[in-house]
Amino acid sequence: MSKLLQLQLQHFRNIDHASLTLGEGLNLIVGDNAAGKTALIEAIWTLASGRSFRTAKPQQLIQQNQSELVLFCTLAEAEQTHKIGLARTADKVTLKIDGELAKTQAEMSAKLPVQLLTPESHRLLEEGPKARRQFMDWGCFHHNADFIHLWRHYQRALKQRNHALKKRLPASQIQLWDKQLVDSAEKINVIRADYIKQLTPYLVEFCLALMPEISVSPECHYRPGWPKTAESYRQLLADNFAKDSLQGHTQYGSHRADIKFRFDGQEALMTLSRGQQKLFVCALLLAQATLYQQYSHQPVIMLIDDLPAELDAKHRETLLKLLNLLNIQHILTSTAQDLIPVLNPENAKIWHIQHGNLTEQH
Repeated sequence: MSKLLQLQLQHFRNIDHASLTLGEGLNLIVGDNAAGKTALIEAIWTLASGRSFRTAKPQQLIQQNQSELVLFCTLAEAEQTHKIGLARTADKVTLKIDGELAKTQAEMSAKLPVQLLTPESHRLLEEGPKARRQFMDWGCFHHNADFIHLWRHYQRALKQRNHALKKRLPASQIQLWDKQLVDSAEKINVIRADYIKQLTPYLVEFCLALMPEISVSPECHYRPGWPKTAESYRQLLADNFAKDSLQGHTQYGSHRADIKFRFDGQEALMTLSRGQQKLFVCALLLAQATLYQQYSHQPVIMLIDDLPAELDAKHRETLLKLLNLLNIQHILTSTAQDLIPVLNPENAKIWHIQHGNLTEQH
């Protein structure tokens, strides 16, 4: 099973030092605003993804007046345990798996299949396509071993092509990158389209469980990053070369992919209330977790920051029941313990945090 057994933090945000032995089910962290509870969620996400969901400035994660932060966890996976660590100074990151240096963040991410729900998660629907691409590509990364390599090849070719366009180099030098760009994009497109197709039935199932009042099923419309009416991506690049040259960047490609969610032909953002939008994002994460489990035979680890701000009491209980049913270890924060029902006390642990200091409730 993918379960966090232990988590240790040193000089992370306002937490000088913390050590938690986690339960297999619910792990609830209770504290006032600014007490440090979100920092614990953020630390796990940083281990898994290499980045914060709260700041684009990594140096802000290091405790004030300290030069380095250290994050460490012990993870159970199938019949094995792994030790995963991250150390960050102002200008350097060191990653380790089982005592050995990890070359890339992708190695860490593959070991830690972590999903995140925050009070800002509903923005997945209302903001630009970047967040929806990240959601989709999390699944593609864990679903298909080739995806990360194809995405790196694509990004390299795109960067080089855009650099050549910006420098207004001769057409022959710019178009040197087209073959690698097209080959990678076409393979990425197949993986993404297949993933969304497989995800959709699970999304329908969880929408029904969380929003039974909605009689129509959700539809997922995947957009590859170029018009579907185009003869081919290769031809589209050729046809738009003059415009790309004028603008100094590549207009179409996998870096512009998106997903549109609709109910009865209408955009989800237009038909769902704010509360239903939050439930829809929960359904998306649960669908993704279920599909991941189907392929890996391991559950994900779910991080939920400030659940009471997300859902009312009825839907909180429904979500927690679904997490238990799927055998998903979940780490939650709340400002009050009585807002979170403990459905399975044998697999649950509760901590209180104050000014960065953690105390386990026995």
